[in-house]
Amino acid sequence: MKTYHLDPKKLREQIRNIYLMYGITLVILLILNYFMSRGREINNQNWLTLGLIVLMFVVVGWNSVRQRKAIWDQYELTVDETGISQKQPKAADIFLPRAEITGMKESKFGFTLMVKDQHPVMGIPKMLTPADYEEIKGIVEGWLRDAKPVVLDVEVVEDVQAVLPEDQPVLDASLEPEALPIEEPEVQEPPESPEA
Repeated sequence: MKTYHLDPKKLREQIRNIYLMYGITLVILLILNYFMSRGREINNQNWLTLGLIVLMFVVVGWNSVRQRKAIWDQYELTVDETGISQKQPKAADIFLPRAEITGMKESKFGFTLMVKDQHPVMGIPKMLTPADYEEIKGIVEGWLRDAKPVVLDVEVVEDVQAVLPEDQPVLDASLEPEALPIEEPEVQEPPESPEA
């Protein structure tokens, strides 16, 4: 059994992208606000609007960074010979048995494990370290290549009478079912309308 976590280097990239996204958007909004209020008298309402815009972007950006860090700290992917389990914040824990995996589909964000009828069930992100991602991908490809048939623990029954309870009658398959009477539905006629 081996446990995998998201790559800390990629967290720094994610946080940098968040800062860039919110920072560039904030600068654009401040420039637009400047051009909209150009030539007008600057009063307390303009300063309040600018302050609220900056405050909103700082709070939303900080919350986004905090959520991303929580994902990186709490995400856990465990692979063993029975299957794959995944734990992540604000989501139910998932366990996918090895026998149920029927395929995988790769995309630019990682790969998705498929089950019966090619339904996607679990995503494996590329946010893992490249070596861990390739290792998990190789394990799953090996499972798909060396699919083992499911063996049921079934005993062959020679004497049916010994298995059935004594008070239950044995049905004879050679007997024909009796013809069932066919009932014809009653014909209902609408009531006559009174003449006026």
